[in-house]
Amino acid sequence: MKQRISKKNECNKDTKQLVEKIANEYKLFYYSMMEKDKNEIFESCSKIKFYICVSEYFEWKEGIDKKHVEALKNIIHPLEALWQYYLDHEYIRASTWDDIDELLACYSDRLCADILSAGISE
Repeated sequence: MKQRISKKNECNKDTKQLVEKIANEYKLFYYSMMEKDKNEIFESCSKIKFYICVSEYFEWKEGIDKKHVEALKNIIHPLEALWQYYLDHEYIRASTWDDIDELLACYSDRLCADILSAGISE
């Protein structure tokens, strides 16, 4: 796996930590995939593509919305959380940065709604 140096402008501490967490999660995912046999890898091709697209978004995208960072910064495995959300919502795509912006907006909005509804029901 090639090590790349991001061209990202300076960003705040939370964004840097999230980008680092996602990069580490992607590396673990990558190496776990390399240990699988060819049939398991083939069956995981959608997840592989998703992880690549989303991790590259966070590596290279400048000006990631603070709302998205806030929604993901406390998630232990943000790529896996986004993958599960993606699977649960058929209409969402993740092939382009615009798609990923929409995915993150929907995920963030859902997370905020869940927090608000939990606060109201208590």
